Amino acid sequence: MAIQLTQPQLDVGLVTVNESQAMLFYRDTLGLPQESDLSFPGVGVIKRFKVGNSLLRLVIAEEEPAFKGSTEGFLSQTGIRYLTLVIANLDEIVAAVKSAGFKVSVDIMTLRPGTRVAQVEDADGNAVELIQID
Repeated sequence: MAIQLTQPQLDVGLVTVNESQAMLFYRDTLGLPQESDLSFPGVGVIKRFKVGNSLLRLVIAEEEPAFKGSTEGFLSQTGIRYLTLVIANLDEIVAAVKSAGFKVSVDIMTLRPGTRVAQVEDADGNAVELIQID
């Protein structure tokens, strides 16, 4: 039996305790539109951002998690290691990420004719692959 989706998107949740840096990266630098917050006492606050038809949920944890993910690049551990966004303004966004002081782990490169890619990281080391297809 195959899963029967009722919504045509995949939403993603990222846990952080660094709200200011997360907001600077996702809202202010990448420019993702913010939806309303959801508060869960004993857990934290979920900051929601629209990504096309999907939502990126930043869980601002009330308490420091017992473990932290690797900040040594997307191949440093197993699990969900990067998000991919297909965008129209790769040069502008990579420049904004650099200007804001965030890491560009893979600078802009041509993947194949007509397709350029870069990979950037938020303050927690979560990788975001940015692809522009001309």
